[in-house]
Amino acid sequence: MAFSFHKENYLLNIAEELLTVKAAIKIFLCLFPVLAGAQSQFSISTDVSFLHNFDGKQPFTVPGQTVEIQWHPGEKYVLYSYFTYHWNGKYASSLEADAKQPATQPQSFSFKNHSEMTLHHLSIGIKKYLTGSFHNEDRFTLYVSGGFGLIMGKASNNFSVPVDTSQYTIQNNIIGGTGRFKRLTFDVSAGVEYPVGYLVFFFSEARLLIPTTGYPSNYLLKNDNAPLLGSINIGFRILFNDEKD
Repeated sequence: MAFSFHKENYLLNIAEELLTVKAAIKIFLCLFPVLAGAQSQFSISTDVSFLHNFDGKQPFTVPGQTVEIQWHPGEKYVLYSYFTYHWNGKYASSLEADAKQPATQPQSFSFKNHSEMTLHHLSIGIKKYLTGSFHNEDRFTLYVSGGFGLIMGKASNNFSVPVDTSQYTIQNNIIGGTGRFKRLTFDVSAGVEYPVGYLVFFFSEARLLIPTTGYPSNYLLKNDNAPLLGSINIGFRILFNDEKD
């Protein structure tokens, strides 16, 4: 019976994860037919990235990927929407458990906590070319961007020893197991782009995802300004409908 219970929970977690990603992708892809139907100039890009968590208590660096749609209403400005996903970030910490009653022995003890964090990120914003434009074909261009996003995360904690929470309080009220969390973010980036072929552009950029909300989660070691994420991204952009009739 115990095996069946855990198996059902595991399958439920997978189903919830797939539904979350599916909903985010639907929101993201709904922009595509609008842009295509209007016959406006738009781009599709993809990249590989290395994401690092700078919040101080949950450090990890993991590879990932972004898929992005850009709409070009003018030479210098771009409206964008992108979706990113990354490998599980792993980190470890030392925690303290303190007895709730004076008669409980031992009064305190330390243990290891091995954690994982899975992140997906959806962002919408504006990009501005500081030099050149979105269809510049002969030289490097520089750009900056800013927007708002939503981090959809899942964190899990695996304690090295079992802790009876009816008798002990764990440091920072951390709990074992797996739980989900969300964060609204302010997203900023700066990058460089270079044409490498007909309507194909190579780019590299640095991104910073700043959390603007801190809905508490007992599965995170830190909730304030966490996770604070930065990444280096390298990829290609393909421009469509560049030639006007």
